Amino acid sequence: MLPILVILVLLIGGIGVFISTFTPKQRPAPAEKVENTPARLARGQYLAEAVLGCFDCHSKLDLGRFGAPRVGPDGAGGDCFGEAEGFPGTICPSNITPDQETGLGAWTDGEIMRAVREGVSRDGRALFPMMPYLEYRALSDEDMRAVVAYLRSLPPVKNAVAPTQIDFPLSFFIKLAPQPLEAEVPPPDQNDAAVYGKYLAKVSGCQFCHTPVDKKHQPIPGMDFSGGQEFPGPWGIVRSANITPHPTGLGDRDRQAFVGLFKAFDMPAEELPAVKPQENTVMPWATRAKMTEADLGAIYAHLKTVNPIARTVEKRAHPALPKPAAEVGDADAGRTGADGGVEKVGEPTP
Repeated sequence: MLPILVILVLLIGGIGVFISTFTPKQRPAPAEKVENTPARLARGQYLAEAVLGCFDCHSKLDLGRFGAPRVGPDGAGGDCFGEAEGFPGTICPSNITPDQETGLGAWTDGEIMRAVREGVSRDGRALFPMMPYLEYRALSDEDMRAVVAYLRSLPPVKNAVAPTQIDFPLSFFIKLAPQPLEAEVPPPDQNDAAVYGKYLAKVSGCQFCHTPVDKKHQPIPGMDFSGGQEFPGPWGIVRSANITPHPTGLGDRDRQAFVGLFKAFDMPAEELPAVKPQENTVMPWATRAKMTEADLGAIYAHLKTVNPIARTVEKRAHPALPKPAAEVGDADAGRTGADGGVEKVGEPTP
């Protein structure tokens, strides 16, 4: 009996050592030093602020305004999410300003690029996939350089953010998520609206948020953009809308109406409707409203090419917007929370 107990103890101890010392797949951070140019700064600012939504997570948000516009210094660190919001532990978006002690100031450009697209931090640990590196890995090399250049230009803010703590066993399984890039990532053809729209829909999170997932939080094959994914948070539980071209999704909504749905929210943060946090939405209207009409139109062009899927999601109505802003495009749709918003929990109809 004693040898069996010894073997069990050794086996359990070995498993414990393996779990605690296992590291994610990774490659050395690129040695590249990004050249700062006016064109890169402009592109990086647009990507970080409007397309990628970097500051939607890495800044404090005003949950008392619909769409949760950011408040405080951009990139200084966001609000933590914990068990109360349905998360397995405590996830705290980090300070991404160039502060030497509490931000990215001591990081190399290559370390930032690897973290954003490959999910590995400076110290080699896996980032929690709430940081959408599985989507950002599609970001072209040049767009990644532009984002790095812009982050370097932010005013440094000294703000120590609490470290993320993930409960076991998920703390182990997230180590399996990062995958090193194995080749250069070329830029998309911006002259082909559908091709460029596919790129934007990927890196801006449209595909990730509007695709249902299984119990392991993996996208369900063949259900891209059909909605119904749950998002717990201070807003309660909401589900993403169906944005396929099916009548239960975008339907016959035209390009102008789709663009107008976003542009209706293009206004100063203080003009967004005041709401209770539990009446808010995870859909970053205030951020995506800053995208150009051409880029929003490109996303629309791509969405019209995806497989139409019948899937009804119960709507959560938007509060009324100030009339001057709502006159852009299809303003009524922007107010009612029709296709494209994030909706109230309710079983979708297949």
